[in-house]
Amino acid sequence: MRRIVPSPAASPPPAVTVELIRDPTTAGARIEGFDLDAVQLQAAPFRARRVTVRLPRMTVVFHAASVALRTHTSVRAGQVAYVAYGPKSRGTLNGVAVRPGLLLAAGENAEARLVVEAGWQSVNLLLPPQDLVAHLRARQPGEEIQAPKGLELLQVEPQRVQALFRWGHRLAQAAASRPALFDARERERAAAEVEGVETLLAALRG
Repeated sequence: MRRIVPSPAASPPPAVTVELIRDPTTAGARIEGFDLDAVQLQAAPFRARRVTVRLPRMTVVFHAASVALRTHTSVRAGQVAYVAYGPKSRGTLNGVAVRPGLLLAAGENAEARLVVEAGWQSVNLLLPPQDLVAHLRARQPGEEIQAPKGLELLQVEPQRVQALFRWGHRLAQAAASRPALFDARERERAAAEVEGVETLLAALRG
């Protein structure tokens, strides 16, 4: 008689991942929620940093790049994304200049083409569309709420978009400095998610 030994369950990913990327061809590897292809546009050493923070239902990804890039990015199925850009980020998104007050909303499978200058920074919030709708309905009862479809460029109050960027940047810095703490502190991660959702909704209301 043959004994079947069940394979061990895959361990969940850590709450925090910090990546230093030195090759643009690997920039899209293991990225959470996106498919990404990147091409370097200037002759300089490539340096990029990505911090991924996994909250209970939302993922926050902070990106920074030291050189000019052209990227083709698509949101994976089962996710919607909101993207806020750093105050010194310069570039174009599908031919539209990135500027203060521009908030990107991307539905499932939405695609974006970015051309960015050196010093680029962005904060990306990803969550399942049904969770986004549930959050919105809980805070705005009686309103018809839908997750974004395709790619939507939202012009909102610049200070609210920057508040969203600063929140994500602070979270990424804190998580990168002491990543082990985020694995054990589920209550703090849940509280951070609530704060992130509230900051996002404040930007959308603007």
